[in-house]
Amino acid sequence: MEPVPGVAPAVLFGRRRYAGLWFAVAVFGTAFGLAMAFGGAWAGWFFVITLGPCAVILALNLRPQANQLRLDDLGYTLVSLFRTTRVPWTEVERIGVIDGTKEPLVAIRFAPPAAARIADSAEIAAAMGGYHRTLPFTYGMTAPDLAALMSRYKAA
Repeated sequence: MEPVPGVAPAVLFGRRRYAGLWFAVAVFGTAFGLAMAFGGAWAGWFFVITLGPCAVILALNLRPQANQLRLDDLGYTLVSLFRTTRVPWTEVERIGVIDGTKEPLVAIRFAPPAAARIADSAEIAAAMGGYHRTLPFTYGMTAPDLAALMSRYKAA
């Protein structure tokens, strides 16, 4: 059930495609490196040092709540493993959909005062069809549905 804008906030969870596969590759590469290193090949430590931390970070990103989009009547908040970004609706001029490299993405155009605080905002907008940012996921929805939901919260 969709939350009612202005009444209840919505929390949507995002997940990267193939995240489990990349985690498995990092774990396998780390194990392979350990086997090489304990077998006498010092080059195995390269795999351990490189892929071990990757496996840890990928494991943390596999948690269901690792990537969130929170919507409420005041704005939206993007929560990831290392950063939280809050954007009030007053700074958003338009919400739309653009074609990404693999799938459509929700795009955000900021109001002129907010866009002025973004370095190279004119170049970014020119490259992205007039938008300044895209969301990293569609959070289990299609991009047009998510853009429509965000627009309803913005209008509330």
